[in-house]
Amino acid sequence: MSGRWTRALGILAIGLILVVCYGCVTRNLPVWEIVALGIIAAIGVVAWTALTVTKAVRERGPAQATATAYLDALVAAEFAVAYELLTEQRRQASDLPTFSDLHSGGQRLTGYSVEGTTIVGPGQPRAEVLAQARFVDGEVAPLQLLLIRQADGQWRVAEGRTGARW
Repeated sequence: MSGRWTRALGILAIGLILVVCYGCVTRNLPVWEIVALGIIAAIGVVAWTALTVTKAVRERGPAQATATAYLDALVAAEFAVAYELLTEQRRQASDLPTFSDLHSGGQRLTGYSVEGTTIVGPGQPRAEVLAQARFVDGEVAPLQLLLIRQADGQWRVAEGRTGARW
């Protein structure tokens, strides 16, 4: 079910809940109508919740795969590969030589471990990937990547933060 239909289902369920509450407070609805509308609203809320959670779980895998590919490329010093996994806005803000300089030398990533991926919504899907990063100087620091799903359906890295490093 598309996002539009999922949203419509949620709005319908909330509307029915409001009708049920209004009917209870004003006693304008017979009890059987209140019960029937309440059951339909409850089914709608359960369906909306299930669809929303299913979508988030389905999105998490591809988002984490992109983050892993990006971090693997940085560890392997394949900066052109990592650069291609950035969003278009991020690539426009920095060229490949600047990006390569930023992630090499004392800033070079030598390893990482992903701790979790969270899908954030509604609206344009975003993912936050939390990891522990190991650098060439032996320092270990928390790393947070923000990924955005692009119009073509692909996840791209929009931002990476780890203390004062990047």
